[in-house]
Amino acid sequence: MMMGRSCILGAVLLTAACGVANPEQDVAEDDVTAKTCVPNCPPPTKIAFASNRGSDPAHPSNSYDIFVMGTDGTLLNRLTDDPVMDRRPKLNKARTQVVWQRDHGQTYPYFGGFEIVSANIDGSNMQRLTNWEGDDEQPAFSPDGTRIVFVHCTSRCSLYLMDADGQHQALLATDLQGSGSYLTPSFSPDGLKVVFGYEALSTSDIPFRGIYRINVDGTGLVRLNEGPPDWTSVFPVYNPAGTKIAFTTSISVQGSFKRDLYSMNADGTGLVALQNGPEDDQCPAYSPTGDTLVFARFPGGSSSSEIFMRSVNGTLINLTNTVSANDVEPSWQ
Repeated sequence: MMMGRSCILGAVLLTAACGVANPEQDVAEDDVTAKTCVPNCPPPTKIAFASNRGSDPAHPSNSYDIFVMGTDGTLLNRLTDDPVMDRRPKLNKARTQVVWQRDHGQTYPYFGGFEIVSANIDGSNMQRLTNWEGDDEQPAFSPDGTRIVFVHCTSRCSLYLMDADGQHQALLATDLQGSGSYLTPSFSPDGLKVVFGYEALSTSDIPFRGIYRINVDGTGLVRLNEGPPDWTSVFPVYNPAGTKIAFTTSISVQGSFKRDLYSMNADGTGLVALQNGPEDDQCPAYSPTGDTLVFARFPGGSSSSEIFMRSVNGTLINLTNTVSANDVEPSWQ
């Protein structure tokens, strides 16, 4: 798999007002964080992620499954449990469905490796949405839940849109200035734009690296940031207000890659480092309130990845703390 096409890049395969009379009645039973907020409760939220916990010991990197948890890391629900690799989950805003990439392999009548599937948030009613030669990866719901943006990869990756049921698949954008790949797309909060990263597949593509934005009708392509020459910037996500974009930078350091979190204004100005310490941090996702991030981290001295939460004041909380497994690619709604 090419660098940038999954959230582990070159590493080990990386809160409705409450009722006045009895506010506890309006707090979801599956959101422990919300129960501590009475009487000023935010809406219940969920975090989906991929993990190889409990996988086949002989094939730990090939047996990732999809999980959903509360915002304090408890009340874990496993959506898949099989030897197939399931990665890159995304929740819809209503928290009723999850979409992700699933490795179906080359078995007839299916083409390619990764295809896009969706299911209810409890794992029921799994539906395969794509069946093309090549890989279909990195899906994300539109804010209203009616469309999905994803990448289709053959010799390089391009952006596609489709309805949430897999119908009306159509090309959104492909690299016309070079031969690079468009990767890790996500919608703006108004659903009118898509942001994505760029992976250089040859030396001649390096000048085109950065975070890009395009309108959902395929017009208005613009590069929002470029970064230093040794940066590959991927996994951009808007905050709920649409004023900020957080993303991952993969930085070349002495022949290897280190990943850090940055944010910028929606127009590409105001670049700020969020997490750029010695740890490997990637795949940010904003909370629905926009004041907190979750992301995947390889803690210092650890060979396993965990899901961390970063509050507005910079306080970090390890939500998964599995030690011996890789918990990666969080999505928060």
